Amino acid sequence: MSKPYYWWYVYGQFGPGEHNLPCLGEVVAYYLAFSGLSKEELARDLNWTERYIEMLKSSRNKDMPKLLPRRILLAKALHIPPILLGLSSITLAEWSDGTPSAGVAPGTEVIASTETMQFYEKMLAVGWELYYTSSVQKAAESVDMSFHMLSTEFAHAMGVKKDQFDAMRCRFYQLFSLIERDRMNNEKSLEYENEAVVIASRLKNAELIASALLRRARIYIRLKEYVLALKDAETLLPYADLSRDPLKGKCYQMAGEAQGYLAGNTLALQEKSLAYFNKAAQIARKGNLEPDGSFVKTDLTSIYIEKAEALTSWKRYGEAHNALAIARKNLSPELTRWEVNLLLAEASTYLAQDDVESCCHSLSEALGIARAISLPGKEERVYRLYELCKSNAPEHTAVSRLEKQLVS
Repeated sequence: MSKPYYWWYVYGQFGPGEHNLPCLGEVVAYYLAFSGLSKEELARDLNWTERYIEMLKSSRNKDMPKLLPRRILLAKALHIPPILLGLSSITLAEWSDGTPSAGVAPGTEVIASTETMQFYEKMLAVGWELYYTSSVQKAAESVDMSFHMLSTEFAHAMGVKKDQFDAMRCRFYQLFSLIERDRMNNEKSLEYENEAVVIASRLKNAELIASALLRRARIYIRLKEYVLALKDAETLLPYADLSRDPLKGKCYQMAGEAQGYLAGNTLALQEKSLAYFNKAAQIARKGNLEPDGSFVKTDLTSIYIEKAEALTSWKRYGEAHNALAIARKNLSPELTRWEVNLLLAEASTYLAQDDVESCCHSLSEALGIARAISLPGKEERVYRLYELCKSNAPEHTAVSRLEKQLVS
């Protein structure tokens, strides 16, 4: 049985409260954390008691304040979308003194139907499934038509309904960004991800912000813009802490990877990178990894692949091989992309140790899978590593065998 969909998911994953509104305590706690204010600061700003603030943000508190002016003050102080507090159709500026102007009254927002949103959710899920398990081309074809329909509905929507469609567009843009990245169209990939970041930031949806910045950091790493990647990775962590475990784990994994590229020989930075990886692994082992709609794969294999690559770059080869062994032990058969990534990571570590035979063997396996599921970016990485092997050992028989496979 599918889980219920609530209209307020466009802003955050809050549980239900009263009168078709989200749980007040969860909303207040979320926006308080989002604002960076302490409960003491909020109490002082609103001239309320800290005890009252604590009661408001309790997850058990599902009831809205009965006094409308208090809701208005909350919405203003924490920049909460008015509809989440039952203030739809109220212009907060007109309530500045707690009294509405003549003729202004709460109304009913038009929202997208559950069926409509679940349709787009299903189409998005199909696209991601094809992306992870099939080919980039099939993934693109599966979502093009539904995205066109979504964009048309977005253009004609207003209010919360427009926000609902925009949040869905943000998630489609993230998929399109990865498809273009794998097609080696980095400029278009970055354009899509920038659009996703803008939408997510406007909606103040922590999970959308975290996932959009996460995927943009990945693009920056592809472009070798490691400083920009680390900036995005560090920026997303507060939003990751407001997110569910699958996305949170992946965000800490990205922080570890981005920091790893800039750690160099500085032991303190290496240990900071490893701490991020270890936190990601802890979430992967003990967290609730039930799908959260971000379509990231928080799993031990990918975490330890990237940890191994960082360790290899620091010449900590024994630790790198240990990490790769854990990655292979936890590899799921259906995640063919991770199989390619694991083989490439193994090849890089072998090459760093001048083990050309083992490197070429791993590259040969990676090349076969990359061609089978149309991953030109991975194929290009195979070729780059082959060039290094050829430079180091031009007469090696393993290099010759790999060369024949590359040109076939």
